[in-house]
Amino acid sequence: MSLSKLRDILRLSTVRQTAGLLVLFSVISLLGWGATYGLVRYEMRSLVDTRLAVRMEQAVVAVSQGEPLPEPGPGQTARLVPAGGPDGYRSRDVGSQNRDTRFLAQTVPAGQIILGEDVEAQEELGEILATGMELSLLATLLATVLVGLWMARRGQARLTTLTEGLARVAGGKLNQPIELAGNDDLAVLAERINLTTARLDTAMTQIRVQSSNIAHDLRTPLARLRATLETALIATEESRAPVSPEVLEEALEQIDRLTGTFEALLRLSRLESGAGRQAFKEVALADVISDVETTFGPVVEDAGQTLSVDIAAPGIVLGDKALLIQLFANLLQNALRHGASEQTIRLCLRGRRIVLSDEGPGIPAAEREQVLQPLYQRATTRQNEGFGLGLSLVRAIAELHGAELALSDGPGGKGLSVAVDFPSQEAM
Repeated sequence: MSLSKLRDILRLSTVRQTAGLLVLFSVISLLGWGATYGLVRYEMRSLVDTRLAVRMEQAVVAVSQGEPLPEPGPGQTARLVPAGGPDGYRSRDVGSQNRDTRFLAQTVPAGQIILGEDVEAQEELGEILATGMELSLLATLLATVLVGLWMARRGQARLTTLTEGLARVAGGKLNQPIELAGNDDLAVLAERINLTTARLDTAMTQIRVQSSNIAHDLRTPLARLRATLETALIATEESRAPVSPEVLEEALEQIDRLTGTFEALLRLSRLESGAGRQAFKEVALADVISDVETTFGPVVEDAGQTLSVDIAAPGIVLGDKALLIQLFANLLQNALRHGASEQTIRLCLRGRRIVLSDEGPGIPAAEREQVLQPLYQRATTRQNEGFGLGLSLVRAIAELHGAELALSDGPGGKGLSVAVDFPSQEAM
């Protein structure tokens, strides 16, 4: 393995984390097992010393009474020698077999009592314990290394999948989701990245569609404006005739149409950014519907249609009253423009749910999501005077107020029904 490749491996976060955890585990294991070994050896030595101390008490009593030393048991020794050596515990190898023995010496008037106990078995047990701990530690460290490397490799593979997925996103491939199995935090992160890229892909697609729609909708008024001005210019150059007011009026109409389109787009952009939510206050939906009826009822009647309003158990929401009035004004204008002649437009309020229904041709289910997109116009209405922004503004205002917008067939499967469900004030 080359040095550069080794550096690349050591730079991996999973490898560094595994190495750090391995070092930490090794240190803790060495300290813990070392302390256990020392404690076991200490307890074994304490038991031998305790037995020697008990025997020494019995030996001192026996010697003081002029009796011989108590008979030592297996592996034990007892001697009475002339005084002169040091008192206390000591260990040294004695005998031809070089066996380990623990001694306790105490000076008495009759001399010095030296008691011994063979501790060869305890020493062998300690060596066996130490060897077992060493082998266990090595096996544990080896298993930890293998498991750690496996986990590091697995974790790095998952991180590599995320990295490659993000690289694809950076390269503009937004429609290729990151495939990451499992239910851990990385899988959740991958899922959220996929949701984000899906939204971004949808937004980019909408931008392309909207750009095409803008170009399509503005081409006609621009062409008309150019033709009008060019005709007026030619007439002025050839006949020296002044420009008529009708020509200027037609040019202004085309300019107003262009201006209206851009103003509607700017208004839609401000709504989608959430601007104005800070000024929300309690609004009675009954007042909103009453204002809509008062303002637009005569307009509906002048168009030869009927506006039927039904209010029951009206609710109160947090919002902007002017924007809410605009929402239902746009829905009414849409119903008037595309509805049947002499139809009845029904506006029904129940609690915090408002439904507006017309008796027009309706909108096919496959197009109901599309008509809510900016500048989208159905093929049957593309040549109308609208900008294709009415329902987009409705959707933007509804989302600004946290309301759910749903399009469906009208009563009896005829026409279009638009339902707006506002949330409670606590949910805002």
